[in-house]
Amino acid sequence: MLFSVITIMFLSFCPAGKKADVEMHINSSLTTVDDTTNMIRYLAVDTFKLAIIPPSSGVQFYKDRIVFLSMSKNERKMSPNQISFGTVEAYYASVEDSVSGRHMVFSPSSSFPFPCEAITFSKDFNTIYYTKIPRKDKKEKIYMAKFNSSNKGQTTLVSENMPLNFCTDNYNYTHPALSYDENMLIFASDREGSLGGMDLFVSRNVDGKWSSPQNLGMLINTAGNEFFPFLDSENNLFFSSDRLSGNGGYDIFTCKFNGKGWDKPVNLSDHINSDKDDIAFTINKIDGKTAFFTRRQRSGKDDMQLFRITLQQEIKDRNLLTISDIFNGKAVSKPTPLATNTPAENKSDESLYLKTKPETKIIKAEEVKAPEKTVVPDKPVGNGNVTKKETNSIPVENKVVPVRTTIPVQSEQKDVVIYRIQLLPSTSQKNAKVMEINGVNYKIYEYLYLGADRYTIGEFSALSSAVALQKTCRQLGYAQSFVVAFKNNVRSLDPNLFK
Repeated sequence: MLFSVITIMFLSFCPAGKKADVEMHINSSLTTVDDTTNMIRYLAVDTFKLAIIPPSSGVQFYKDRIVFLSMSKNERKMSPNQISFGTVEAYYASVEDSVSGRHMVFSPSSSFPFPCEAITFSKDFNTIYYTKIPRKDKKEKIYMAKFNSSNKGQTTLVSENMPLNFCTDNYNYTHPALSYDENMLIFASDREGSLGGMDLFVSRNVDGKWSSPQNLGMLINTAGNEFFPFLDSENNLFFSSDRLSGNGGYDIFTCKFNGKGWDKPVNLSDHINSDKDDIAFTINKIDGKTAFFTRRQRSGKDDMQLFRITLQQEIKDRNLLTISDIFNGKAVSKPTPLATNTPAENKSDESLYLKTKPETKIIKAEEVKAPEKTVVPDKPVGNGNVTKKETNSIPVENKVVPVRTTIPVQSEQKDVVIYRIQLLPSTSQKNAKVMEINGVNYKIYEYLYLGADRYTIGEFSALSSAVALQKTCRQLGYAQSFVVAFKNNVRSLDPNLFK
């Protein structure tokens, strides 16, 4: 069926020397959750009783529900053994109803038998990007469809006849992932420019058209295969890969979005990943508190088990974190702009001040000091010498005089930003409170983040200096080390600090 051949082919692929040349699994620690023990404190992972029907490999969130493939004969109001035929069709239901069997047809007006993990929605859920194999082509392509409502209240899914404008060559384009602002589309492809089998590419929406795709680069893509991209509401990227730093088959990785691109992939740890194929990761973008992924046997059979990820009750009750926050750090909201006064004119030095409304003050005559004598030049005479005469100012009577005041702008307190390197020192180093890196002793700074102790070294005002120490730390075996920023002594995830 559609997708089954090519998807299973790539998922079953594993480099021959992988087991013999497996790297030390040092990337399983996360940016915000540093070991599996802490991961268990935050997340619950359980099997979910919903069958995965090929050619699908998983499910996708649709509004506050999930959409999945099922056999039509199983959805009819009679026993399945009374029906000898059936077709694959997309249905949707709430998470609870998906198990109990109260399902609704996803596209009542037309059949939709396409893999549900390989679809993505606009934020209003009216536009869908999905993948299918065209009739005259054996390569998967990405299409766009829209939900239209008729005067009778019926909703129809109307699909474009042609794939997206960049899907015109003889390559595969699959698993689209749309950013929340709908300006980026990430997908998997073996198109020209790929580093290995399937790579992840990004296309950007420019004036209503999708730009020529760009490879996400060697930081994310490998000589193996990268599949199943997913973007959360903060554009953090999740995907599956069979790279060497995994646990076995395909592992799920995440890359934090830094405002311009994506940071180095981080393994979701063995609390999520296994020695089997872990694929098709997706999060509910509405509240971020539920996620799904699929675990597939590496035997080549279509034996797939769906898993659900939820927040542990303690974390859920606090209502402070989402699942993506635990993997990538809590998003930092943009600061609210300070209220501004009427802008000052730029014609003079008064532009350095904030002008206030003229203040009225009563000035009494007795308050006015006697004016000093002033010298007023008279007209020149004779040889040009000036004769001078003295004059006094006229006394001031009691009257109201407008007095304009200017208030100097208070200089805004400058934020102090310090960069440090977060890593995992040994127990002896923690006790000594010092780490030696290439002959230099660095003080260990300890802080609490997401309920766990974190350890950093160094203190730099320039990002480049911190990056240089990070590189050195990784060369010395601290492969988990990464740069963290502190603004006014508080950990900050502001992407502008890392540009």
